[in-house]
Amino acid sequence: MLSEFMTPCYDNFMIVFIDGENFRQLLVGVLEKEKLVQKNEPFRIDLVGLFKEVLSCKNIKIKYYLSQIKLPKGHTPAPYIQKQVDSIRTYMRKWNINLKNPDIKIIKAGNLKVKEAKPCSKCGATNERLMEKGVDVRLAIDIFKASLNKNLKQIAVVSSDTDICPAYHEAKKRGVKINYICFEPFRNKAVSASANTTIIITSEILKKYLTLPSI
Repeated sequence: MLSEFMTPCYDNFMIVFIDGENFRQLLVGVLEKEKLVQKNEPFRIDLVGLFKEVLSCKNIKIKYYLSQIKLPKGHTPAPYIQKQVDSIRTYMRKWNINLKNPDIKIIKAGNLKVKEAKPCSKCGATNERLMEKGVDVRLAIDIFKASLNKNLKQIAVVSSDTDICPAYHEAKKRGVKINYICFEPFRNKAVSASANTTIIITSEILKKYLTLPSI
């Protein structure tokens, strides 16, 4: 079904594809590094307003891709893994308020699973780690689907995953301009090269759309 990607022919319209959990973690890291928020401090941010400004576009629709946490049945994860899972769940409960906007569509596209890492070359011990699967594939598919709409002029993507680059190339073949949005410390040169334009989210712009709780 392509109906969700069939938009009117607006020169000033954009679909914004966001790798949700990756974006949230990087955003929190930038805000804490710039001392705009304290560690673990709750905050609100107007995502629609933020992306309208960085894209200089008044008409946007955000597709926000999330993973679901799935732990193996009957398996007790290592304490440090459980701590990570609890932290993500706690953050998401606070973060979800930022996604309550009619211009943001939440898409549950992948799973966050526990995987065993490769054995240590020195001691042979194996450790568990959390691994996200599925979001990059769904992003790539949806970007390709969007490019089939002849009325769509451009899209924006908030992801530095190089696995999505082939979808950029296919979209560009169909005349769709790719805007890659990122934070400066985390810009991926390969993704920049695959996109038409790279747009940096600065701390100055973040300040305009950031709201801290009243004391």
